[in-house]
Amino acid sequence: LCSSSAAAFNQIIERDRDAQMKRTQQRPLVQGDLTVKQATTAATLWGVTGTSLLAVGTDPVTATLGLSNIGLYAGLYTYMEPRSIYNTWVGAVVGAIPPVMGWTAATGGSLLDLDAIILGSTLYLWQMPHFFALSYMYREDYQRGGFCMVSTTTTNTTTNNTTEDWELAGQQTADLVLRYTWYLSTLPLLATLTNVTSSMFALEGLVWNAYALHVAHKFRQERTKAHARKVFLTSLVYLPSLLMLFLLHSKTWDVLLEEEDEEKNKDD
Repeated sequence: LCSSSAAAFNQIIERDRDAQMKRTQQRPLVQGDLTVKQATTAATLWGVTGTSLLAVGTDPVTATLGLSNIGLYAGLYTYMEPRSIYNTWVGAVVGAIPPVMGWTAATGGSLLDLDAIILGSTLYLWQMPHFFALSYMYREDYQRGGFCMVSTTTTNTTTNNTTEDWELAGQQTADLVLRYTWYLSTLPLLATLTNVTSSMFALEGLVWNAYALHVAHKFRQERTKAHARKVFLTSLVYLPSLLMLFLLHSKTWDVLLEEEDEEKNKDD
C-alpha cells in the first residue's frame, strides 16, 4: 500500500512528462482514465492505510520507514528526476528500505543489525545495473520526456545530442553497470565473513555473480540495446535467486532454533 501510494503520487506529478514517453503513454492519468483528484484520493488513502497497518501490526520503526519512503520517492526522487542524474542514487535508497522494513518488522531488530545492512545493501547495489540498463534501453524516451539520466546527458528535449554525446553517455552507463555489479558481487562473501550466513552463500553466490559480471562486461564491450536488455533480464532473475539463497543460508535460523530449544528446556 505504501509503495502504491508513492508510485501514484509520482505519476500525478509526472503526468505531463509521462505523456511524452512511449513506455509511459498508457498510464491511467495520461490516458484520462482517472482524474488528478481521483488519483490523489487513491494515493492518499493507500498511504494512510499502509502506514496505519504498519503502525498497528509491526512497530514504530517499520511504520516510520514506510511513511518516509513515500515522501522520499514522491518528493526528493521525483523532484530530482528532471534535474540531476543523481536521482538514480536517491531512488536506490527507496528500493533498499523495504527489505530493511521486513527485517525490523519480523525480528524487532535494529536498523544497524548486520542482516538488515546486508539486505539493504543488496537491494541498493542491485538497482544500479538494473536501472542503468533500463535507462539505456529507453534513453531516447527518457530524453524525450526531459528526464535527467546518465544515459541521456541532457534534459533539453529541443537539443539533439551529437554522436559523441551519445557515445560518452553510453560508455558512462556501461561503466556504472559493471562497477556496481562488482560491488554487488562482494556481498555474499561479506555476509559469510561477518557470520551472517554460512559459507555456502559465498560459494553459491559466486556462480550468480560470475554470470552477472559476464553479462555486464559484454555490455561494456559492445554497448547495444540487446546487451543492455540482457543485463536487465539477468537482474530480474538474479535478485530473487540471491535473496532465496540468503534466506536458506542465514544463521538467524540457528539462533531461532537455539531459542526454541531453550524455551522447551525451561518448560520441561
